[in-house]
Amino acid sequence: MKTWLRNVLLAGLVINGNTAQAYSTDNGAIYDGSGQSVQLRGVNWFGFEVQDHVAHGLWSRNWKDMILQMKSLGFNAVRIPVCPATLHGASVTGIDYAQNPDLANKNSLQILDLVLTEFDRQGMYILLDHHRPDCNAISELWYTGSYSTQNWIDDLVLMANRYKLLPHMIGIDLKNEPHGAATWGTGNVATDWNTAAESAAAAINKAAPDLLLFVEGIENNPSCSGSINHWWGGNLEALNCTPLAIPSNRLVLAPHVYGPDVYNQPYFSDPNFPNNMPAIWEAHIGQFMNKGYTIAIGETGGRYGHGGSAKDKVFQDALVNYLINKKIAHLFYWSWNPNSGDTGGILQDDWRSIWQDKVDLLTRLWNGTGTLEPAACSDGLDNDKDGLADFPADKGCTSATDRDETDPLPPPSAACADGLDNDSDGLIDYPKDSGCTSATDNDEYNAPLPPTKTQLPATVSITADWVTGYCADVNVTNNTVNKVEWTTLFKVPGIIKSFWSGIYTKTGDDVKASGLDWNKILNPGAYASVGFCADRPVVTPKNACEDGKDNDADGLIDYPKDPGCSSATDNDETNSASGSVTATLNTTSDWGTGYCANVDVKNTGATTVQWQISLTIQGKVSNVWNAIYTQSGNTLTAKGVSWNSSVSANGTVQFGFCANR
Repeated sequence: MKTWLRNVLLAGLVINGNTAQAYSTDNGAIYDGSGQSVQLRGVNWFGFEVQDHVAHGLWSRNWKDMILQMKSLGFNAVRIPVCPATLHGASVTGIDYAQNPDLANKNSLQILDLVLTEFDRQGMYILLDHHRPDCNAISELWYTGSYSTQNWIDDLVLMANRYKLLPHMIGIDLKNEPHGAATWGTGNVATDWNTAAESAAAAINKAAPDLLLFVEGIENNPSCSGSINHWWGGNLEALNCTPLAIPSNRLVLAPHVYGPDVYNQPYFSDPNFPNNMPAIWEAHIGQFMNKGYTIAIGETGGRYGHGGSAKDKVFQDALVNYLINKKIAHLFYWSWNPNSGDTGGILQDDWRSIWQDKVDLLTRLWNGTGTLEPAACSDGLDNDKDGLADFPADKGCTSATDRDETDPLPPPSAACADGLDNDSDGLIDYPKDSGCTSATDNDEYNAPLPPTKTQLPATVSITADWVTGYCADVNVTNNTVNKVEWTTLFKVPGIIKSFWSGIYTKTGDDVKASGLDWNKILNPGAYASVGFCADRPVVTPKNACEDGKDNDADGLIDYPKDPGCSSATDNDETNSASGSVTATLNTTSDWGTGYCANVDVKNTGATTVQWQISLTIQGKVSNVWNAIYTQSGNTLTAKGVSWNSSVSANGTVQFGFCANR
């Protein structure tokens, strides 16, 4: 746990006089550290698990106002989905800082800290949910090709350690909606969700033994499972054959169950719907309540008649009736957000108005009677035992319709007057800490320095190659300790035909690249990728008299050293014969339209020479052996190959050719 957060949490504990709770379960119930029964009247507030890395709706209103509204509607618990990048301090988007000024210049983890601390201060129970390993999609298993089992367990332990001091931190949902390849009790450690959950639970329990462990089901299983369609995370049936090795007093089963707004399961078309549903729910959920397990519905919801399927309201009404009958009262409704495409939310699209009929439905469940009871702030009772009853007398009531009289915990002292080094910079409070503008400033953080322009090394990886050209990815990683605006240098011979995810300039083979608005700034440890396609340069071979080679094997190289070169552009190093070289043509076969012949090349001189001869022939040469040749009209010019290019004094070499007349 970072020092500053630990200090903040400890300060809150001292101020509020509370201690972290040791939560437990027994025979369907949840208990706090004092042995009091806890009912989880929960709602899901999503956003921290996707690329925004922060709870949604902050573009429309203040975050604390939404927490107060949740509480006023009777919710006393919240399930917060997260993803790994959020837990490691990603940059955030989707915040109107004019309405949320206290979130400015903070990363995802710092904002999550503030949000959870405020939920705790308001007395709302917190369930953290490991939702998406890549912040994009819900994975079938707890690991992926780029996110290992150990990564997953490490992040679960990070959450446990970081927030275990919050008195209302009740537990962790180990993995959202195992499905597809996920199995239970098959003996395949690569897919058995039950053994993975046991390993994760053991690690969390070691780090934070007072937290509850919420375990979802799977989707399908090859054995010990009924044939009636299950929801992702909704199949617990294999528990009958393979129980979980997780302490029973810490275990909460957290299946998901949805209606036709999410997917039109075959049983929603049964002529007996919804009367067919209790038997299905009994097989999927209720049987485990009968066996003494504690159950909390981790997700359920739908549009409830506000668009979507006409059957969804019938479904939700029937489900609540079933849960009341089974005395399953722990539930987290999906969702608070109105921007859940298939379910909508408690909030309407303006992010302020509520769907009162959804709230009434949940209140009916949580009353446990199947009927609505008066709101706590207008029932004439002192529900929180503070000597005050109802609105406006009880300061825990925001209106007469508020269903919770509980007073919020007193706010902690301002960060700039609390005697703590909240930002771990070695300086405490106003005026010593330059991050404080006054003693009432609630943020000690110094304004972040602007990113420095820094040249980072590049790694170029070819992704496609077709000889005359290629495409490549260029990866740039910020291995410094500072936030940077990056540039990089690398070489590209040839002509760049296309370039993406960045901008570049090219001088010769040297390319200087930088990012676009969305990827030009890198936090420490972050990386960016750009890419390009290029044509390779056409390589023109050098002439024999400038190529740095002894082409005629006379010990002399190139112009002007080799007397066989008339200039650097001469493409033949062969020295003129110093002796008298003659050529004699002997026809070896003739078929009228063509012929073949041997040519004897004789050196009548007194020294060895590199030979080259020209002679007049008939027709066009079709084949030559033992010589290199050119033909211009009827003139054939030939010289030797590597092994017969020289002819000794009074010696003879021979080559041959065929020609068509």
